[in-house]
Amino acid sequence: MSVPGRLAVFTLGLGVVFATATAVGRAVDPVHDEVVDPMGQDHGEGGDRSGGAHEAPASHQMPSVGGLSVADGALRLEVDDPFLAVGTSRSFEFRIFDSNAEVVTEFDPEQGGVALHLVVVGRDLSGFQHLHPTMAADGTWSTSLALASPGAHRAFVDVTVDGRPHTLGVDLFAPGDFAPQPLPAPALTATVDGYEVRLARPDLIAGGEAALSFSVSRGGVPVTDLEPYLGARGHLVGLRQGDLAYLHLHPEEAAGAGDTISFRGSFPSPSAYRLFLQFQHEGVVRTAPVTVEVLR
Repeated sequence: MSVPGRLAVFTLGLGVVFATATAVGRAVDPVHDEVVDPMGQDHGEGGDRSGGAHEAPASHQMPSVGGLSVADGALRLEVDDPFLAVGTSRSFEFRIFDSNAEVVTEFDPEQGGVALHLVVVGRDLSGFQHLHPTMAADGTWSTSLALASPGAHRAFVDVTVDGRPHTLGVDLFAPGDFAPQPLPAPALTATVDGYEVRLARPDLIAGGEAALSFSVSRGGVPVTDLEPYLGARGHLVGLRQGDLAYLHLHPEEAAGAGDTISFRGSFPSPSAYRLFLQFQHEGVVRTAPVTVEVLR
């Protein structure tokens, strides 16, 4: 037989083998319609058509954190001047832009009427400040700000726009010799201006919902006439050691009697966190910091 003839017979034989294998395969395991993702995800019939990677079960998802970037969603933070002199107060100004590079001027106020929180803290988690700037008609926010020590600091802008909360973060700098302070060890008590704040021993597991309950006393006597601060019995911010991921934990009640302030929230990962509790009594707002350790 000639070479072309042998090739023709060989090709015909391959076709018969392929057709037979296909028929057997369909009989053993019928082929279903498939949705093939251009990014390489094979979802199968009725599968996820979102185009993203498969998500972990909800019980294994870590809560989101904020403050790690100048941008979040459609919002972007722009600071006029991130350099400040130590111990010298000056006007600190910034604006928030949307995805169209337009200055945002409409924000959702929280309970208590506050539309924006500005939190400033050293990168070593010292020197905590909680401020409430005012906004001009052109969308420029401003407040008087002084940094107590040299080095790098982190500024967090906490807002809600169209029902969605955002936390934007940016570094600030103060020239001078930087002597970072070690993070205080985990503790359940803190003392500020003669007040003792005690955190009931919490069971903190990464990703799980945590209940945090603080009691306030002075001279060994429970302070039962705490005053509302920002429309609630207290305010609590948590910052993760290392990257300063920002957690804004909300109180369980707006007001009431007693010496206890309770919060509920989630911690995103195992780490040490610095918590800054703020409460008001006799017209003065005080800040009590404590360190907690979140387990796996």
